[in-house]
Amino acid sequence: MDEPPIVRECLKQLFERCGEDPQREGLQKTPQRFLEAFEELTQGYHQTLEEVVNGALFECTNDAPVVVENIPFFSLCEHHLLPFFGHCTIAYIPNGKVLGVSKLYRIVNLFARRLQLQERLTQQIGESIREVTGARGVFVEMNGEHLCVAMRGVQRCNSKMRTFYRFGEPIEGFPRPSPSDASDFGCLCTKAEAVSGNVGGCNEKHDASSPRLLTVTTKEFPLKIGCYSEEQMRTTPVTLTLELQLPQHYGDVDDLNSTVDYDALITYLKETVLQQRFQLLEYAGREIYQATRDFLQTRQKRAKIRVTLTKKLSHALLQNSRFTYGDF
Repeated sequence: MDEPPIVRECLKQLFERCGEDPQREGLQKTPQRFLEAFEELTQGYHQTLEEVVNGALFECTNDAPVVVENIPFFSLCEHHLLPFFGHCTIAYIPNGKVLGVSKLYRIVNLFARRLQLQERLTQQIGESIREVTGARGVFVEMNGEHLCVAMRGVQRCNSKMRTFYRFGEPIEGFPRPSPSDASDFGCLCTKAEAVSGNVGGCNEKHDASSPRLLTVTTKEFPLKIGCYSEEQMRTTPVTLTLELQLPQHYGDVDDLNSTVDYDALITYLKETVLQQRFQLLEYAGREIYQATRDFLQTRQKRAKIRVTLTKKLSHALLQNSRFTYGDF
């Protein structure tokens, strides 16, 4: 595989800046090797959670916790492109379903093989397990060593960072959520702790009693929906009400990055799911819900989602039909 010319030029400038000769034997093929390694280390961008799980969800009547410890992970710090690595522990309480054990390793790898923050990585793993299994309780702990701390800056070796994700019922043998850990979504929090004298920690104060509810209602849009082909050939006016239950701290800053860009969300839905043909209002609602979840995940946003579709009916005795689907 040949590297793009811009990669070779960028690395050439880097080599020259540090006083190296880009043409010496050991560096001539480095741009190509670097690109191949970088693509391997970021392969998580080219996979989806559905592909990784691949249907490996099985019926289980046992509600004892499932615990897998010492799952290795390797990732790249998004701030310096330097590695951080360590081990992950996952525990969850089944709710009628268990996930194939190897899939836990694959989920960790899915999100670790991206440009990351350890705090975000921990949350993504926990929320994915919660989403896939419907578990009654989920606990994730990650212990990582960051080379951006050890090799540069404060240059502190043997310093590790611990991050947690907790959701739902407490799991015996694992730390229970403290009041300051509780988020607006019921005991869900990612918290960084300082270990070996490393300064850090989560100073954010949560208020579980006051989640922020963002409601977006569209004007009537033409949806192709109906059980018969002639119905799907014409459009039916449908109103979409999309409710997002946001964490309490969303919107604390007067900046679009601190909340959900609902204009971009509606545009995304219009370009994807709203162009499809549907037989059932129920199915359309579920597709819109999933597309909304996909939109939020790609932007590292989290929210509970509720979708309501209202369809005007032409029946003499009926005025309209309404379907609601969501997390709350």
